[in-house]
Amino acid sequence: MASGGWMRGVVKEAPSGDTVVVSAAKPGSALPGAEKRLTLSSLVAPKLGRRDGSTKDEPFAWQSREFLRKFAVGKPCVFRVDYALEQAGGKEFGSVFVNDKENVALALVTAGWAKVRAPSDKQSPFYDHLVKAQEDAEGKGLGLHTKDSDAAAAGVRDVFAADEFDAAGLVARIGKGNTVEAIVEQVNSGSMLRATLLPDLQSATVMLAGVQCPSMGRRPPPTAAPSAAAAPAEGEPATAPTAGAAPGSVAALVAAGTPAVSGEAQPEPFAREARYFTELRTLNREVKVTLEGVSQFGVLVGSVQFPPPASAPPAAANGTSAAAAAPAAEQDLAAALLRAGLARTAEWGLNMMSAGAFKLRELERAAKQGKVGMWHNYVPAVSNSAKLSDKFVGTVLEVTSGDCVIVKDKASGVERRVVLSSIRAPRMGTRDRQPEPWAVEGKEFLRQRLIGKEVSVSMEYNRKVTPMVGEGPGRPGDERTMSFGTVTINEGSGADQKVNNVAELLLVRGLAQVVRHRSDEERSAHYEDLMNAEAQGKAGKKGQWSSREPPKPHSNDVSLPGTSGRAKQHLPFLQRAGKVPAVCEYVLSGHRIKLHIPKEGVTLAFNPSGVRCPQRGMAASAGRPATEEEPYWEDALRFTREHCLQRDCEVEVTSVDRAGNFQGTVRFGKMNLGVALLEAGLAKLHPSFDPYSTPGGQELEAAQAKARSQKLKVWEKDEPEAAAAATEEEESAAAAASGGGGGSREKMEVVVSDVADANGIYVQVADEARVSWVAEQLAELSLGESAAPSTPLKAGDKCLALSSADKQWYRAAVERAFVADPTAPKYDVLFIDFGNKEHITGQQVRPMPPALAAVPGQAQQACLAFIKAPGVEEEHGVEAAQYLWQLVGGNRRLTAYVERRERLVAAGKQWGQQAPTKLHLTLLDSGSDEEDYAQSINGQLLTAGLARLLEPKGPQASEAAEVLQALRECQEGARRKHVGVFEYGDPDSDDDGGFPTLAGKPAGGRGGGRR
Repeated sequence: MASGGWMRGVVKEAPSGDTVVVSAAKPGSALPGAEKRLTLSSLVAPKLGRRDGSTKDEPFAWQSREFLRKFAVGKPCVFRVDYALEQAGGKEFGSVFVNDKENVALALVTAGWAKVRAPSDKQSPFYDHLVKAQEDAEGKGLGLHTKDSDAAAAGVRDVFAADEFDAAGLVARIGKGNTVEAIVEQVNSGSMLRATLLPDLQSATVMLAGVQCPSMGRRPPPTAAPSAAAAPAEGEPATAPTAGAAPGSVAALVAAGTPAVSGEAQPEPFAREARYFTELRTLNREVKVTLEGVSQFGVLVGSVQFPPPASAPPAAANGTSAAAAAPAAEQDLAAALLRAGLARTAEWGLNMMSAGAFKLRELERAAKQGKVGMWHNYVPAVSNSAKLSDKFVGTVLEVTSGDCVIVKDKASGVERRVVLSSIRAPRMGTRDRQPEPWAVEGKEFLRQRLIGKEVSVSMEYNRKVTPMVGEGPGRPGDERTMSFGTVTINEGSGADQKVNNVAELLLVRGLAQVVRHRSDEERSAHYEDLMNAEAQGKAGKKGQWSSREPPKPHSNDVSLPGTSGRAKQHLPFLQRAGKVPAVCEYVLSGHRIKLHIPKEGVTLAFNPSGVRCPQRGMAASAGRPATEEEPYWEDALRFTREHCLQRDCEVEVTSVDRAGNFQGTVRFGKMNLGVALLEAGLAKLHPSFDPYSTPGGQELEAAQAKARSQKLKVWEKDEPEAAAAATEEEESAAAAASGGGGGSREKMEVVVSDVADANGIYVQVADEARVSWVAEQLAELSLGESAAPSTPLKAGDKCLALSSADKQWYRAAVERAFVADPTAPKYDVLFIDFGNKEHITGQQVRPMPPALAAVPGQAQQACLAFIKAPGVEEEHGVEAAQYLWQLVGGNRRLTAYVERRERLVAAGKQWGQQAPTKLHLTLLDSGSDEEDYAQSINGQLLTAGLARLLEPKGPQASEAAEVLQALRECQEGARRKHVGVFEYGDPDSDDDGGFPTLAGKPAGGRGGGRR
């Protein structure tokens, strides 16, 4: 009856109480070997229920599977195929021995967890042994043979549907950072598992916190039987009889299996290696999951601790041994994947982790340096920094606070941030926090004393610190290294020249305090002098040691977004004032700076009249096309920063533009900024600039002519005739675009930020600078310490709202207010940068700062053009929404063609004077070379039978003829195959008709979220 010889392998998985999956033992391989699914000959075990809860377990099905899993999984085995049943689709039955001597089938029957089938012409070669074992188990009442009816009833586990699992509720109940035990049932990718949580036996998807492995592909291939078995055994078979092993060939067994499965999407490089790595360590094993949080889609996020592998781990993907890449002592799965070079860190996951994020970053860095796995071609970014010296001389470029300066090394040209050793000055404020008393005075003292001056720096020690919200670069909780040193400056001349320690100058004025170090901490080499200087300041009751309060700084900042109206109100006063002293607080670009004018108490954005420097590249946004990076923009920015930042100047304002930017002339000492930029070849005059109507215009024109004649920087490729032709071409193109002619569709690069259902999505313009700007501003706010609005908000109000998904603050707009109880209002809000909605309480909102409120929402409402999908309450609606998210989710970059802009009149009444629009888009992969509309996201939904084509009428039908023809072919293919909504023919002959609703099934779909 045997259809094959004895083979050797490893038991990979136990899908049920009578079935195992055996894989080939391939020592030193990073990829899985051939696999074979075997049902144990002549046995039948209780069947497990379906994961969706549609069927229940048979009595003792779970206990039977668990016995087999614990007994066999992960152990080396020998096996053979005893027979196959053609009427069961070629299902194969066989005998399996683990550890070369233990008959798996016999162990199951002996323990009472499986029954022996009736005798037939095809049965186990050990049938008599199995029958005798079953008789013994029945006599003892073991397992399935128990006489206790209560035990039989208790042997049926409750099967919960996957969509019933509440990940957020589990984290709230168990607690973030606490551990639950689980059994891994499936490995979807190296960093995503499906597990059964113990002891509740709830099925859940678990994402590894802090890491992300290469994807196995958007859409998994259809399930097929495994195609092969393991390597043939060497020597005698591990059976009760002593007969020799039948000769067998792995190649022949593979050839006899089912054909390989072909999928629509190929896995990313090292995706298979990562999944096999995780399978080898966790599949069907008991693991510990440390709860870290919940993703924006309700998926459980945690750290997984796995038991040591039963067999030697495979080699790493670049050929190095896995013992070197992931030592056996390593129990954390994320750390093991990073060490083997099979994963990269994911910032959103690292931010969730209660501990261990720094370790994961270090492991990734080590894997990169060792060129392990996916990093085998890794090339470190080229560094422009020279070797840094412990002592150097340089020029102070910027004062960031009362105890921190940025110095440009005179020898290497490197800018170094230096914190003054062993002292602490009052902290500067942030957007939502006022500066501490005397902080502004300390910073201003250093600015006046040091900016542009040459200083000597002696570096003394480094220290890792954790910044608070809004305090320097980095996220709260992330460690960063600060470099501390002593800064001295030579002041005076001749016999009066003196070397002053800057820290001492601060201390004697009461603008800082000495840090009281622990005995083992490093400190300034001049610590005693610092203590004496502080004592002198205390004795003189200077600064913070005085009884008087420092003056509160008042400034009207009209350089922020949304303040152009107030900026224009200052123009008459500034024009009448003529030349006024000012301080350059910030350099925005080569020609645009931020000035504070103490006399007027105003801070404004300023640029020299008619002068324009090269611009950095900008992404497309709000209908504005993307702009390319212009040569020498960094040189221009560096020039202005080195010559202007935080320096005193004299400004004469002549005009202001509609955006609130002031123009005129600004001089830093004897240097006219506009003239200096033009002479250095780092700027050009605007084509419309009139030198005769602008004060100092002829001087600017002469400076430009001088640089142009020498072909400096921006003029190095100056060709007047070619420039004129290019200008004419640009003007013609602009005229054509403004006229809307040509019939070309608008094209943009987008990222889908939310999917409400298959008919409604929200998109962000890819690489939009304002998205990151908004995120940076939000990160600087300490909203948890601020109070909620004292009066209830109303529909249409903008606010900052706390998301229940990740407990982070985001910009939102109130869609509906529930203020029956004004002391406890509730709101329905729309997160305007992402598109998802939530119902929140009044304690979860905060007022939005004007600067943030001035930036429009970055999520644009959209839908897929020319198609209609079922809603989530209709049949196939949830499937359509989930499939759409598979196609567009994960921050995937897409090319969008705008087929139509639909004005939402009703929404316009709610949100303000200008009604918003919904974009009707055709979406394609951003990397595709050809516009194959059949492979568009729209076409793929039609091909899957999860949407219907809506034929447009009028001019739009002819303008989109190519797209519509491709979509018609996609729909026709789905109709012929009877898939999705076409399973029983056309769902409705009317194009505008609906889809069948779900009978007796709850409506629901996947919620959107931030990416």
